[in-house]
Formats: sequence, structure tokens, C-alpha cells
Amino acid sequence: MSDFEQVKRNLIETNGQNYGKEIKEEYGEEVYEATNDILNGLTEEKWIHSEKLRVKVESMLKELTPTGDPESAEAEEMALLHGEWASIFWADGMYSPDAHRALVQMYTEDERFFAYYDAIVKGGAQFLRDAVENMASHRQ
Repeated sequence: MSDFEQVKRNLIETNGQNYGKEIKEEYGEEVYEATNDILNGLTEEKWIHSEKLRVKVESMLKELTPTGDPESAEAEEMALLHGEWASIFWADGMYSPDAHRALVQMYTEDERFFAYYDAIVKGGAQFLRDAVENMASHRQ
């Protein structure tokens, strides 16, 4: 097994341990399995691209949140990059501005995601949510 295959296996196991029961209860076994299929099907190139996007979004979030302006051009770019990142982990055709809005709304409502983004920068979850909301409202 390659190192990358082991990374994917660990990611699937960790996601299953942390979120598996919740995903199955909320969305059903099919969605849970489809998510694992997407992760399992990732190429190393796509994974590297997703990591570059994640790092870029987090860097921008850290820089932009203190400005308090989620409607800036830079915040919109960050929101678009976040959508590109999220789309890597969704089935083809599943991305929409409304789906993106729902995802980042969850970041402000679920303490696990809130803590993740707040650890990057205080207020990060809300800023990202507001930036995506602004971006999505221009793309309807």
C-alpha cells in the first residue's frame, strides 16, 4: 500500500469514528458510503490540490477576518476557493451556492467546526459563513 493510500485509509477511518454514526443517522447509509467512495477515489494530485486550497483559504481567513469585511473582493475570492475545496469532497454536480451556504452555516452551529475555524482566527467561522453568503448571493 502506498503512503497516499494509507493517508486515505486513515482519513476514512477517522471520519467514520468522528462522524460516521451521525452521518448515517442524519443522511443514511448510502450518503455515508458515497462519501467514503469519494475519499477512496481521490487521486494523489487531487488530494494535493485540496490541501493547497485548504491552506490558502485558512491563510486568507486569518488575514481577512480581522478586517471585518466579508463583502470585500478578497473575501469573495476566499469563499470561491472554499467552494472549490469543498467540491472536491462532494459528488459531481452536488455543489451549489445553497449547498455551500448550508455547509458554512453548519460551521457556526456545530461546536466541532466552530472550534476548528475559531482556532485559526477568532471569529473565523462567522466570517467564512458571511463571506460565502455574500458570494452566493451574487451567484444566484
